[in-house]
Amino acid sequence: MKKILMIMLLTFTTMTNADEERYTMIAEPVNDKGGIWIIDNETNETKYCWEFEFQINCTYWYTLDKHNRNDKR
Repeated sequence: MKKILMIMLLTFTTMTNADEERYTMIAEPVNDKGGIWIIDNETNETKYCWEFEFQINCTYWYTLDKHNRNDKR
């Protein structure tokens, strides 16, 4: 099941990147339980999605800005 989910996520990643380059998806392969980060390039928002007990869960969209970084300047 995990392999099927990963294939689906990679397929959607390819399709999304081909569609006007609005969204970027980045896979996070951690111990076979990693999820994907989805970034909206137009609004500068991001969300994280993962699979748990045969369901796909996602966080809400949140805005990326310079205050979210851990820069020590």
